[in-house]
Amino acid sequence: MSFSSDEVNFLVYRYLQESGFIHSAFVFGIESHISQSNINGALVPPAALLTILQKGLMYTEVEWSVGENGEMNGRPIEGLSLIDAVMPEIKLANPAVKAESGKSAASDTTNASSSSASTTGANIKAEVKTETTSTTAAAQTNSGVTASGTAATSAETTETDGGTNSATTGSANASSSAAASTASATTAATTTGEDTKKPEACQTTAAGPTTAVDDATSSSSNNGNSNNAAASSESTSGVAVTSAPNSSSTVTPIAPAPNATAAATTGSTPTTATVAAPTQAQSVTGTATSTARVEPMEIDSAIEIPASKATVLRGHESEVFICAWNPSRDLLASGSGDSTARIWDMSDTGNSPNQLVLRHCIQKGGAEVPSNKDVTSLDWNCDGTLLATGSYDGFARIWKTDGHLASTLGQHKGPIFALKWNKRGNYILSAGVDKTTIIWDASTGQCTQQFSFHNAPALDVDWQTNNSFASCSTDQRIHVCRLGSESPVKTFRGHTNEVNAIKWCPQGKLLASCSDDMTLKIWCMNRDKCCHDLQAHSKEIYTIKWSPTGPGTQNPNTNLLLASASFDSTVRLWDVERGTCIHTLTKHTEPVYSVAFSPDGKYLASGSFDKCVHIWSTQSGQLVHSYKGTGGIFEVCWNSKGTKVGASASDGSVFVLDLRKF
Repeated sequence: MSFSSDEVNFLVYRYLQESGFIHSAFVFGIESHISQSNINGALVPPAALLTILQKGLMYTEVEWSVGENGEMNGRPIEGLSLIDAVMPEIKLANPAVKAESGKSAASDTTNASSSSASTTGANIKAEVKTETTSTTAAAQTNSGVTASGTAATSAETTETDGGTNSATTGSANASSSAAASTASATTAATTTGEDTKKPEACQTTAAGPTTAVDDATSSSSNNGNSNNAAASSESTSGVAVTSAPNSSSTVTPIAPAPNATAAATTGSTPTTATVAAPTQAQSVTGTATSTARVEPMEIDSAIEIPASKATVLRGHESEVFICAWNPSRDLLASGSGDSTARIWDMSDTGNSPNQLVLRHCIQKGGAEVPSNKDVTSLDWNCDGTLLATGSYDGFARIWKTDGHLASTLGQHKGPIFALKWNKRGNYILSAGVDKTTIIWDASTGQCTQQFSFHNAPALDVDWQTNNSFASCSTDQRIHVCRLGSESPVKTFRGHTNEVNAIKWCPQGKLLASCSDDMTLKIWCMNRDKCCHDLQAHSKEIYTIKWSPTGPGTQNPNTNLLLASASFDSTVRLWDVERGTCIHTLTKHTEPVYSVAFSPDGKYLASGSFDKCVHIWSTQSGQLVHSYKGTGGIFEVCWNSKGTKVGASASDGSVFVLDLRKF
């Protein structure tokens, strides 16, 4: 038996990442040079470190219980903990007291052995956006929060789940939030001065058709746990590429593959994502503990989306953190930890969607190689002619719809967490770990202005007008900035933990923000303090979305709503004018990472790490449709017609739900 320090470091890094300690994972990954190891993280199962520790404890128990002659020696081993195992002389001198009937002797040691697990499997900020595996069990044991995790709301709040609601108990045990947009914190190493030079575009070849529909029986045992630091280094052979000074990218056509059946649909009783780690009914020692557990709720089979209406797109070799529909065509873009973005043609021309692979490359040793850094953000411009991507390699890139690289934007000194086009389509806005936000000229690829107002990583940005925007950060502050101004136009303070996401309402008058402090706040420019401080979620709020309704929208006669998605496994719909929660959507059983309104505002899609995409009626709060994929859901989005929902998952899959016949 042998093992290397690289292997130990990788398991520790993965444990920190899965437990939600993204900051610590990032620092540890850099100092231990995880990215330089040859370990294929895609082959390492979730909770590997805990599994090895459990086996070690079991071996120690056997070693203590069996004498050299092979007979039981009668030594008591109840309540064995990790500390007991490394101090046998103390353990043997102080025999454990047998647990009372119906209780576990290991429950007293649960905190010592599992307190490092946070309430989320990993809090990504796709922003990275991240929870690469579901490791909520240990934290929920400590906090006593049930899987639905919802807090009591005002009398005006309607608890809607289309069935029976489960009561929550205890208080939320908030985990530390990620400062990164993805689950691979180690790849967030800042780029060297050499990497910040603008590279030339790569020459590419024409794309070929590919069938990306996958078999329903595909395995998902490694969901969300590929090693981004040692991610795919796919060869670019066969593609003509021009030499670039530092960083560039290539697009590779994929050959067609045979058709197969789409992924299986949701069962009548959806369950949480499978992890190879102790569940909520287990401590690290493998002994049952008495923790509350919400039973999976029954879903009416009539609302299940059949496999025939789901197209599963496979090709990514790591987690897919983000996806977005082209605003004018049925093209779905996706960004992954395999250092590629992909454009999938989902137009109704047949059953074989075309796939373009946009490889994010850098110059290394005079040659172009995959950056091996996550693609964590992407956005289409207003007319759908250009796609912008942001990566952990510190570069933003602009691509044409044929997959050719138009520009590479190099000014950030580290990973990019968020990236947005303005409505006019002449500027791109980005936010990064280097604490800055940048406005780029989309036509030239040059930095127009860099804003250095935050004193911690900037996590999200959103345009208010074509030349003003808001940014949020782990420094708990929100800045409103304007192109040409050397200081913030407005600074909002009030959150007591990292601010994960910000969104302007359709009219640009109200700014919504959500935070790890479990609150949702509404701000307006004529007030220093928030207009509404909405407190109902019992864990971190990961993202928020405004409905495309109300004055100034295409649905002016429908009330404006705000949706919030939380790690307490719930989604809430808010009437912002009154400052009240009108619906609490409680079907999910794991953290919810994404929500999206249909173009008419009548429906809301939500994606969770329970592998389910749910579609709700915004009027009644009832569950309308449901589909269960093969990996935890990072992102959901609607196409411009409101007929299809796209979703990206932790197992590398992307799928499209066709809702036209429902």
